[in-house]
Order: sequence, then C-alpha cells, then structure tokens
Amino acid sequence: SLDLTYGDFDRSYQNDILVYKQSGERIFSYYSFNPNTVQQCLDMMEKYKDRKIFKGIKIHPAWHKAFGHDPRYEAVFKYASENALPILCHTWSISLTNPIQKFSVPSTLTRYASQYRDVRLILGHSGGRYGGMLEAIELARSCPNVFCDVAGDIYLDRFVETLVSRIGADRVLYGSDYSMMDQRIMLGVVLGADISHEDKEKILCKNAAGIFNIPMPQEGA
Repeated sequence: SLDLTYGDFDRSYQNDILVYKQSGERIFSYYSFNPNTVQQCLDMMEKYKDRKIFKGIKIHPAWHKAFGHDPRYEAVFKYASENALPILCHTWSISLTNPIQKFSVPSTLTRYASQYRDVRLILGHSGGRYGGMLEAIELARSCPNVFCDVAGDIYLDRFVETLVSRIGADRVLYGSDYSMMDQRIMLGVVLGADISHEDKEKILCKNAAGIFNIPMPQEGA
C-alpha cells in the first residue's frame, strides 16, 4: 500500500475509506506502522480513528529493515494494546535470494508477543518456508495470543493440516496475499486440506470475524 511502502498516509487512508463505502461496508483496512517514522504513524492512526473501517495494524520488518524485536516497535504494541487492535506482521524464513527476510523471522517477535499478551498477533505467511513455519508454530504454542495465516506462495505438503494439528484450527487464518497472488490459490489449499468442515469454517471466516470484531452474516443473508 502507499502508506506501508511510501509513507503516503493521507492518500492511502482516504482511499481505504472510499473502498469501504463503495464495497457496501464489506472491505476493511489496516493501519500501517513504520518504525522509522514512529510518531507520524501514531498521529495518522489517531487522525483516521474510525474502527468501523480500520480493523488492525500492519507491520513489515523486512521492508522497513527493523528486526521484529526492535525497540521502536514498542510504540505500536503499546498502541495496539490500548486500542484493542490486532497486529499483522509479515514473517518469512531466512532467504539466500532475499536477504532482507532476516528481519522477519518469527522468532524475532517473541519479545513483544510475550510482553503484550492482550494483543492478538497474526504471523503473516506463517513464516513463509519450512524453517519459518517451525518458528511460527513454536511461537504460537508458547503465546496463546499468536495466530498464523496461510497467505503467500506456500506449497508445503500438508501445510494447513500441520498448523491445525500443532496449534489448533482456532488460531489459523485464511490469507490470499492478494494482489500479489490470486485469492483462489490459498482458498483451494484450505478447502482441499484433510481437516473437518468445522475447522475450515473457522479458518476461512469465523476466526477473522472474532479477531477483527466483524459480525457474522445471518444464515441465508
């Protein structure tokens, strides 16, 4: 987004408001937090303090080249705690072809996940590759406020089944990584997983509705 990548907060948040209205109040948005511009980010979250539209905060340690345990992230976890907002954090495995991913390995988030147990922390991509997934699972098992989403080009055998068996379906979330990927790819991974129908409902809808305080649609609506 413009705010996460380029710091164009006003333009980005105004566009988010427009999309929310044009979608019939069905498309929600995240705030973003850049540890290199702490006060500006906090000020903009206060300026656009409409929680019907903005349901969480996104951080991206790799893009901003700040490890997940960086002291500058203290401010966003504190804000999230005080405002009952979840945080979505990009996570990935150590990568020889993309070295900035070293900032985003799941274990670097242990400090804040443990300190702010009231903040629901979503590990975007569940660590990305096999080594990162093992770290994501370990963090989620040690911190009940940590969730894993399945967004991204993650084609590990029995990926969803492994997450469900190790941390429970209640803490696994569907994610598409749109617009980098077609939403149907990871949707198919979840629907094709060898888990119960009830667990698929949790992953695809119910868990997110609870985390983001979004009312579930009525049967037949």
